[in-house]
Amino acid sequence: MVQKKEDITYRDLEKEDYPRLERIIGETWGFSRRCKNKKVAGLLEKAYWASLLTQENFARVALINGKPVGVVLARREGKGKRNFAMNFRGLFYMFRLAVNAEGRSNLKIFRELNQQNRRMFKEQGEKFDGELIYLNIMRNKKGKGLGNQLWEDTKNYIKNSGGKNFFFFTDTTCDYKFYEKKGCRRIAASEKILDIGGQRKHLEMYLYKYDL
Repeated sequence: MVQKKEDITYRDLEKEDYPRLERIIGETWGFSRRCKNKKVAGLLEKAYWASLLTQENFARVALINGKPVGVVLARREGKGKRNFAMNFRGLFYMFRLAVNAEGRSNLKIFRELNQQNRRMFKEQGEKFDGELIYLNIMRNKKGKGLGNQLWEDTKNYIKNSGGKNFFFFTDTTCDYKFYEKKGCRRIAASEKILDIGGQRKHLEMYLYKYDL
């Protein structure tokens, strides 16, 4: 059987990419696996995606044969304005999640993780020119250089806009070794015990810095 050649391209994020990228988020976080209610899983995908888009002023997508398989979101301090329309959209999805017990449980997890990240950031006390908000590649599309290219695009964006460094959060559920190979430096760490569906999960959370 002849394997179909893959056409890899990159471009700026477009609205029609949202549904597919939401599903990729769900696969990465395992929403459909851990949520008994599939509607809750779908709302979590949409709420999480909306929360990411409220922050970014740089967004690039990796595509294979025209279909999005990866995305990077970043922001440069002082560039662009907060996306209030997307913020409202995120609040709408969170409201719908809040009326369901399973939805409330998952919202609690995200709230606790965000609070811990903010504490970790505040305690380290350093200022940055930008943030890598989100970088994700579909699991079965890794190893093709997609993450490397999106990483380089982010570096170039922040550097070309006058930035000298940026930060990002990650944890032990992610491939944080990828960033260490790029020369990123871990500047803070904390631990968290999560209750996910009645099971306790130990999580190590990290804050990294990259100098341009």
